[in-house]
Amino acid sequence: MKKYVLVGLFALAATLLVLAGCSSFSYTNPIGVPTVSLAIGDRSLTRNTNTGLWNLTFSLNAYTLPGSPAGVVNSFALQNGGSLSAGLRVESCGQEVTTDCGPFTVNYSFELSTYPPEGSYVITAFTVTGQNGTVYEQRLAEPLVIH
Repeated sequence: MKKYVLVGLFALAATLLVLAGCSSFSYTNPIGVPTVSLAIGDRSLTRNTNTGLWNLTFSLNAYTLPGSPAGVVNSFALQNGGSLSAGLRVESCGQEVTTDCGPFTVNYSFELSTYPPEGSYVITAFTVTGQNGTVYEQRLAEPLVIH
């Protein structure tokens, strides 16, 4: 009996060490939150000759990585402290899939009175919510420059 208890304790200790080691090698999203990558789709900056206003239009494409659950991209954080609301539903991506799933696209259009300075629309992070209600802010390794 004592032998089985020792074996059980050893197995439990080994399992806990493996789990603790895994978390130090790479950081992943919390369980139930989609793993999303972003890309800029179509974008344009044009001037309306009748009104003199600048029209900035662009789309953001979200892709879920293989093995990712579904969820919602809530918003995109801008470098200047602002944010863009999204409400973009992203679907789950099966583990057997070899490429990212998507794109799941949200479109934006802004009328501006002056030409926007370069670097005025830069995404540095985004917030996602998993189907289990967990909210997570994902910082981008490199900012995504829209304009």
